[in-house]
Amino acid sequence: MALTQQLLRKIWLKLHLYLGLFAGAIFVLIGLTGSFLAFDLPIDEWLNPELMTVPIVSQNETYRPLDEIVAAGMQVLPVNGKLLSLGFPRQQGLAFDLWFEQPSSNPENMERHQIFINPYTAQVTGQRLLIDFEKIWRDPLKDFILRLHYSLGLASTGMTIVGFIGMGLLFLVLTGLILWWPKTGKYKTALTIKRNASSERFVFDLHKSVGVYGSIILLFLIMSGVYLIFPDYGRLVVNMFSPVPDPWPQLQSTLPNDKTTPINLAEVVIITDERFQGGDYRWIGFPQNERDVYQVGKREVNEVNQKMPYRCLWLDQYSGKILNIRESKTASSGEVFEQWLYPLHTGEAFGIIGQSIILVMGFVPLVLYTTGYIRWLQKRRVKNRLM
Repeated sequence: MALTQQLLRKIWLKLHLYLGLFAGAIFVLIGLTGSFLAFDLPIDEWLNPELMTVPIVSQNETYRPLDEIVAAGMQVLPVNGKLLSLGFPRQQGLAFDLWFEQPSSNPENMERHQIFINPYTAQVTGQRLLIDFEKIWRDPLKDFILRLHYSLGLASTGMTIVGFIGMGLLFLVLTGLILWWPKTGKYKTALTIKRNASSERFVFDLHKSVGVYGSIILLFLIMSGVYLIFPDYGRLVVNMFSPVPDPWPQLQSTLPNDKTTPINLAEVVIITDERFQGGDYRWIGFPQNERDVYQVGKREVNEVNQKMPYRCLWLDQYSGKILNIRESKTASSGEVFEQWLYPLHTGEAFGIIGQSIILVMGFVPLVLYTTGYIRWLQKRRVKNRLM
């Protein structure tokens, strides 16, 4: 029995060691970029005030009509540019951002850009490249770091790599907990850092203490990250317990015989406000062809997701008929689970407190990797002396 336990411990040690040395290095990058992304929007606005912020003349000042704002943006739209969506300001003093895409230097790939428009004057404040799908270094800092975080800057291939590394990190944390698990009556010692200890003991205690105290949040962040990378597979599991329909159904407008032009944004807002009382607009997606639809994201007052609201409306671009509705009061348990997943992953579900926790947790992989690597070197030195 004792030999079996010793053999198992050696196996867990080897597994923990090699996962830590290789997957752990990527874990450090993912953690540090995640810390930045906890406050990505305010950082982006602080770095680009000339584009994203506008003066507030009066607290009662109202926005210009949406059609006027979009028309202002279209005046500077490149000839080969294609409108995608209109992003709304999160708060007063910020600009609208009109998204469009255009071919990159490689005609087979597209770039995404933003045009920023003052909501009070409908004047363009500037524009920028947002995503170059081939050359990550051209992206703004926020999106450069975001793409490092979820794909290592390697597009869909990188996402797959990060997803599988995430699975390995689950085993890394779990094997660490198995190796840490103390004998009966020694929990206090296992959960503290010994005072006045040698440097070797301090490194060991710091590694295990940070790992144990951070393990619950780390496990959640890793599992939620893997789910967000592989949502289709995640939904297969959740569907076993509660239905989770496709969050972005492919719908079509009915093409009228008389070639009627699409409804304008003022009409889109009237229809949306009649169906969704209260809340804040986050974006309106434009039809991409003659059969496509309007997509409207209008966040509910108490919705946990600040950036991408769950509450959405799909409208026929010609008649304004509501084709699909997504809102919390009709959501299944599986859909509620998905609603919470991303805001918990980023910390925004609990406001600045949650975001601050994510900021701190992003440095935990760095501490674990550094102390684990030092501990490995210490053991190697001892082993070499004995040889």
